[in-house]
Amino acid sequence: MASLEKYFAERDKDKPKPKWVYGDRVSGKVGGIPVVGQVIREDYIETDLVLVHLDLPIKVNDEYKWIVHVPSKGVKRLKEIV
Repeated sequence: MASLEKYFAERDKDKPKPKWVYGDRVSGKVGGIPVVGQVIREDYIETDLVLVHLDLPIKVNDEYKWIVHVPSKGVKRLKEIV
């Protein structure tokens, strides 16, 4: 098993660490509309966007959207209330 750990450590050493992981609860704004949802994926290579599955849909061009790209600078992590 040590050889697999070494292989993946070497392979992934140049990749940036992700700020957002699948399932993180976040809030942000899309076109001035405040949204709350769950992170699906972070695109850190080409664009600086986070793909978010919204709790409630937003209407864009007479069409309801549940999954939207949100700029990562405008995304905030929601705090867990216990």
